[in-house]
Amino acid sequence: MATFYVATLARYVLVEAENEAQARELGQADMLAVYADQERPIQIRTVRQATKDEIELCRWHEESVANERP
Repeated sequence: MATFYVATLARYVLVEAENEAQARELGQADMLAVYADQERPIQIRTVRQATKDEIELCRWHEESVANERP
């Protein structure tokens, strides 16, 4: 299992997957949630293993958002 960076032109998600094909599928599902309010197709442009810095940034962001909630 590895952490993959899955991105459109404007957004990205990190997913835990066995390989790039599985990461693409999981990322597509996550992107559907991100773009739920928009009526446009989602085009995954990038699928690759995430760097340590990207993983740390994502975790920091998630923690920051969680701490801002009442």
